[in-house]
Amino acid sequence: MKGISKSIIAIIIVIIVIIAILGAYLVLTSHKPTTSTTTSPAITSSVTLTVVTFSGESAQFIQYAGELFSQEHPGVTVKVITYPFSNYIDQELSALESHSSEYDIIGFTSTSAQRVAPYLLPLNTSLFNMTDLIGPQEAFGGIIYNSTLGKNITIGIAYETAVYLMAYKPSIFQNATLANEFYQEYHISFNPSTWQNWTDVLDADQFLVSHNITKYGFLIDDHVAHGIIDAYPAVFGWYYARNNTLNHGLVGGIPGFNIMFEGYIPPGFSFPLPSFNSTSGLEALEVYKSLISYEPSPSSIQISYDNLAQFYPDAAGAFLFTSQLSSFNTSQLQDTYLAPLPGGYAETGTDFLGISKYSTHVELAEEFLAFLVSPKVQTIAFLKFSKFPVSKEAFLNLISNTSLPTYEREWLSAVYNASLNAWANPPNIPPTYISLISDFNSQVYNYLTGQTSAQQALQTAASDWVQAEASYYG
Repeated sequence: MKGISKSIIAIIIVIIVIIAILGAYLVLTSHKPTTSTTTSPAITSSVTLTVVTFSGESAQFIQYAGELFSQEHPGVTVKVITYPFSNYIDQELSALESHSSEYDIIGFTSTSAQRVAPYLLPLNTSLFNMTDLIGPQEAFGGIIYNSTLGKNITIGIAYETAVYLMAYKPSIFQNATLANEFYQEYHISFNPSTWQNWTDVLDADQFLVSHNITKYGFLIDDHVAHGIIDAYPAVFGWYYARNNTLNHGLVGGIPGFNIMFEGYIPPGFSFPLPSFNSTSGLEALEVYKSLISYEPSPSSIQISYDNLAQFYPDAAGAFLFTSQLSSFNTSQLQDTYLAPLPGGYAETGTDFLGISKYSTHVELAEEFLAFLVSPKVQTIAFLKFSKFPVSKEAFLNLISNTSLPTYEREWLSAVYNASLNAWANPPNIPPTYISLISDFNSQVYNYLTGQTSAQQALQTAASDWVQAEASYYG
């Protein structure tokens, strides 16, 4: 009986071991990774990424890029919804303030960045090749200081390069006879890319208009609704950079406040004071008015973003954002070269895309933004939509592309160099869009149209700005 018992026990043990091994095998195989390639929700189901921004060619580029993205991501649709520039921010805020998930990706400009910032997620910058993106373009609106976190965060990605610089006509400025006459009279080069100060521009205006070579000099925006806040800092930047009392060693000013404020916060204040109500600011304003005297009077016709191309044929050149070139006809484009502002700097005017806090497709939205600023897509932006890339690699590839017209390669080289030194910017702190722009523009316009003095205009605007800061920052 003992022998039989031992045999039975041995058999039972073997059976138990076999069961244990079989159980372990079943557990392991039940956790084996699948080899299927259709695990991504973006692929297995239909997903729509909705972008909201202002209407225009930039929106068309985003939509085109979205179609390319869809080809690489079956099941994903990118839908771009646009509103007129005049009210797109209000439309966006209406949805964001109600915590709507209607929009995944939010478009905004440099000066409206702080208005939408509370509703945007910090971007996962590890998904982007940030070293390939032109820093000054990204910094002016894409990166803001978060006082709660105590650090800078990236809320948006610049998807094109836009800088405010000088356009001029080679048919005029490469004319050897005119160049010789100008040098004999003013003793400076007739090549705008060599000009070192704003007096050189005024000399060229005086020469060309007085000799009836052109009807107007270099056009510059003087529109009271928005243009003045773009044009004045472009001129003032030259003076601000050379006045250490104003900039305190920060050529571009404190980020966010930029050159229209002093480069330090005085004791007893939680914000910097305006810089333009100074001797340097006054000089810049007087130069600005002199520039405008060589174009239609602002009391009758204001030069603006929308109508500059209309007057360009009768002018020597213009100070403009590169995005305005899209409104020029072919003959105008072929007779246009670009140069930095006098002294070798520029102003930024970049547009951005950020991701809504209420988006239900955050990772996919970030993936699309990374795709949008990739060198390949950025190259397409220029070739198909004449949008200057924000990718350095795309810029350099285009500059070396000998199949492009000479004037386009000249643009690319000039814009690339100017974009790396674009710091003469207006503010983009929260009150900017709400009150600073209108406060400043209305006062300067009153001066330009003879309704007040230069000093009174700047002092009143500065006082209004300090009140706006105090209301916001305390």
